[in-house]
Amino acid sequence: MTYSSPLSFPQTSSLPGDEVLDLCGEVCPFTFVRTKLAMEAMPVGGRLYIVTDHEPAVRNIPRSAKEWGQQIVGTEPLPHARWAIVLIKVR
Repeated sequence: MTYSSPLSFPQTSSLPGDEVLDLCGEVCPFTFVRTKLAMEAMPVGGRLYIVTDHEPAVRNIPRSAKEWGQQIVGTEPLPHARWAIVLIKVR
């Protein structure tokens, strides 16, 4: 599968190291914990595609990921009051 933009979400991971994390129904701090655990399990260079319906997570996850030294590709709104967050594991 090819991505039309960095925030295009695959339905399943299609590239080695890529993961999709559905956090819908989760609230902070669980969004933070699940994201950190997913990032720790990924290889360097892997992309984590996160979808969330908890609006504070749109600010908190990228801020925390930056503090961990990870790359934030971006965030964008999705239909049905959801948001996309894409991170790349740097270390």
